[in-house]
Amino acid sequence: MSAGPFGSTSVRRLLALALAVAILAGPTTAEAQALKKNRRWLFAVGAALAVGVPAYSFNEGNTINSVCTSRQCVGIVAGIMGGAVGYLIGWELDSRYSRRMAAGPSLEYEFQNVPLGLVPDRMAGFAGGAAVIGLGGARVVLRDGTVLSRGSGVRGIEDSAVLPDLDLLVLSTFSNLIGFPLEDDSAQGQVVDEHGGSTLEVIDNHLAVAGADSLRLLQVQRQDEDISLARISAFEQTDFVTDITFSDFGRVGWVLAADRLCSFTPSLEKLGEVALPAAGRSVRAAGRRLAVAAGTRGVFLLDATDPRAPRVVSEYTGVRFAYAADLAGDLLYVAAGPEGMAVVDVSGSEPRVVGVAREVRFVTDVVVDGSGAVWILDRDGQRLQIAELNVERVAGATDPAR
Repeated sequence: MSAGPFGSTSVRRLLALALAVAILAGPTTAEAQALKKNRRWLFAVGAALAVGVPAYSFNEGNTINSVCTSRQCVGIVAGIMGGAVGYLIGWELDSRYSRRMAAGPSLEYEFQNVPLGLVPDRMAGFAGGAAVIGLGGARVVLRDGTVLSRGSGVRGIEDSAVLPDLDLLVLSTFSNLIGFPLEDDSAQGQVVDEHGGSTLEVIDNHLAVAGADSLRLLQVQRQDEDISLARISAFEQTDFVTDITFSDFGRVGWVLAADRLCSFTPSLEKLGEVALPAAGRSVRAAGRRLAVAAGTRGVFLLDATDPRAPRVVSEYTGVRFAYAADLAGDLLYVAAGPEGMAVVDVSGSEPRVVGVAREVRFVTDVVVDGSGAVWILDRDGQRLQIAELNVERVAGATDPAR
């Protein structure tokens, strides 16, 4: 009688028993557990069969000079080794999934994906759209999803600012400022300032420019195709400025430099400052609140009722790295890289996670527009996602989010 493709009956029983033990040893796929949390077991079994069976079949009739001298032994050993490797691969995928899901439950939401054709880094919102900068230039994205390419030949873009009344987009590099028409494709870009800068912000229709050693306020004028900038005020700024924002509440400009957040009047007269627990990356304002994204330290929430003495009132630390954050009402929106975009309720004394938008790959920036739409910048997906979030719709425990 033939022994069959897997040798004797005892060997086949042994292989079947090993397979059963491997399957039963792992967690079950109950409704309370997502399948992606148990990939280490699936990979272990799959790799064991993928390696063990071919090794068993390949050694038919071969003489093996080792301690393991039979086909059955070779098949079992190869299966164990393959299973171990598969388990380790699956374990890493499980760990990555767990880290991604640690920020909170997934949100179910409607969205529009807008391909950008560049690797995006950050964006500046304006009424009716957003200006996106990154590797490969800049893009103006309108609310209907229209994408206008700007500055494709410009390298080293640091920031952007939009002056809609002048139909003007300004891009900053460390060597100069370059102006482009916002929506008019017929006009070309032009260098409008030879000093350059790292950070831009529109303050009362004027342009605030932070450079390597100064902070300037410029008046911007445009006559047909001619763009001119005139200095209104300037002062020395020794610390590198990472972000500037202007708040309609109290009409205050906020300048973030390392771990200091300073307040200014629209004419750049200093009002006050506060020392933050750590260096910040970005600052956004909504009403009397400020949100400072601080990387591994999460997000600092500040009360700016008195702009001369702002104070940190709470911290959100539910993500591994906060790239940027925006505020709308009592909700905080956090760009958390590979974890997605977290939505946090900040109405109470302690931040409470509502859910996480995960239909994206790597979020580097987020802006909430006047209509409540959330603009999510996806670096790895090279796209801008315009989302209509319903924070009441949270996916169940078995949701298939990445």
